[in-house]
Amino acid sequence: MQQSGQEIYPYQTDENDLRVLFNSLVAGKFFIAGLTGFVTVLAIVVALNLTPIYQVVSSFTSPNESSVISINKIGMTSETKESVFSSFLTQLSSKDLQRELFVKGNFLTKFNSNNVPINDVDAFITKAIESVKVQSPNLNKKDIDIGFLTEKPYSASMQGNSSEAISEYLNSLVALANSKTIKELIKLNELKIFNRIEEISLERDLLLEKAEKDRFSQIERIKEEDAQKIRQIIDQIDRARYQAKQNRLNQIVVLTDAANLAKSLGIIENNFKLIKGDGASSDLTIAIVENKDLPEWYLYGEKALLQRVELLQNRTSDDSFIPELVTLNNQLNEVQNNNLLETFETRQDDSPFIAQIAKLDVEKIKLESRKVEMDGVNAMQISQIALIPKEAIKPEKRLIVLLAFIGSFMMSILLVLIMGALKPDEKRVAH
Repeated sequence: MQQSGQEIYPYQTDENDLRVLFNSLVAGKFFIAGLTGFVTVLAIVVALNLTPIYQVVSSFTSPNESSVISINKIGMTSETKESVFSSFLTQLSSKDLQRELFVKGNFLTKFNSNNVPINDVDAFITKAIESVKVQSPNLNKKDIDIGFLTEKPYSASMQGNSSEAISEYLNSLVALANSKTIKELIKLNELKIFNRIEEISLERDLLLEKAEKDRFSQIERIKEEDAQKIRQIIDQIDRARYQAKQNRLNQIVVLTDAANLAKSLGIIENNFKLIKGDGASSDLTIAIVENKDLPEWYLYGEKALLQRVELLQNRTSDDSFIPELVTLNNQLNEVQNNNLLETFETRQDDSPFIAQIAKLDVEKIKLESRKVEMDGVNAMQISQIALIPKEAIKPEKRLIVLLAFIGSFMMSILLVLIMGALKPDEKRVAH
């Protein structure tokens, strides 16, 4: 049995379909080119009118050793590179400092170069400084293991519409944070120096007060000791006078008895004429006192003895007849005029006699003579200043145009194919 028509194979159907698609694309080439060109041109116009966003970056490392030494030299601190650099990073990240610089540095005008009216200045400043980022270096395990033999820098970045404004702002911010850190360290040192000087003054006053109290206590001890010595010496003088008086009274009694004896024996006058010049009698012998000195009653006689008694009775003071009284009076005068006591009482300043005060005074002079000069001292080392960028980081205009071109090209092809598929088949219409 013979087939009524020519048999159609599957591959022939596919070939026909491809031919139809190709013919549709060829037929819609002007549409594809026009739509793609229009969208691409539109993308170029839009990309050119988009506000560019620039980014600037500044990098820095910790301060050098000479800066740290200078910082510690001016005061009483023991800062390290890490502590100084940490203070710098804290200042750099401070939003208050960033806002202060934005206002005082007149960056409000620089960031708004077109003089567009600003309704909310605070919000404008907040938005501008939000892009300031401080980043630590990326450290891998190898960096940590070798202990940072080569110090990697920290970085600060900022984004904005004006490349010159953000570059100037970031450099100014780094410089201000550095200056602020150094000033804070100077202020801290000055405060510590001031506090130490106050402590020295207080210690000095306490030492002087203690020395004065000790001196007054010593004065009282000396006075008490001198009073005791005076009483002892006066007692010795009184005893010596009493003893001399008793000796005089005893002598009066003895002489009175001798005078009475001489009177009873009829010896009125003295017998000095009977005695030779050598003190021995030529022919006088008294049996009862043989080989003894001649008695006073015989030697002086009643008259002389009574006269001696009268002299002894009329004596008002025995001081001249007390040999040790001279020594005692000298001792009394020495105690009453104690030079050490007088020195302590007339002293106006005890500081020269306190060794610790001399050390404190020297320390105070050194602290007061310290000059707080920090020229050339920094809290960090600049590795790279923020340079004015030549190209914006966003939007990426080339990418926008490329994506618009590819997207519009693909879209136009798809539209042509859809329109071709929806178009009625001419052969079927003919049949």
